[in-house]
Amino acid sequence: MKEQSLIHVKIDYDEAIQGKRDLLYAEKQFIGLLKTIKRYTLLRKEELNTKLRLQKKMKELKINMGRLNETLPKIKLPEILKKEREEFEEESSSKAKKEKNNQDLEIQLREIQERLRRLG
Repeated sequence: MKEQSLIHVKIDYDEAIQGKRDLLYAEKQFIGLLKTIKRYTLLRKEELNTKLRLQKKMKELKINMGRLNETLPKIKLPEILKKEREEFEEESSSKAKKEKNNQDLEIQLREIQERLRRLG
């Protein structure tokens, strides 16, 4: 074997202690990161299980609603009530549109205020 020359670097005691502290701090951060990742995976699995249960319940509800619609008799509304119902639906849809527009404006206003805070 060929002889290899070794390089020695002199480190002060304070530098060595600081280096050990930095290494321990990095290990601590790495362990914290691993804990966070494990917690995330557990929460993600729980979320997926909850979504699956919700999907099953929604399918059951849809089947039950279909059965209920088949079982219940069909209602024949008089013309007067049909007109009132149509007017009510139109009013409720227009109110929903207005509320949506108001919410959109509120969101835009908040975004502008946030930008102003960042600038000032």
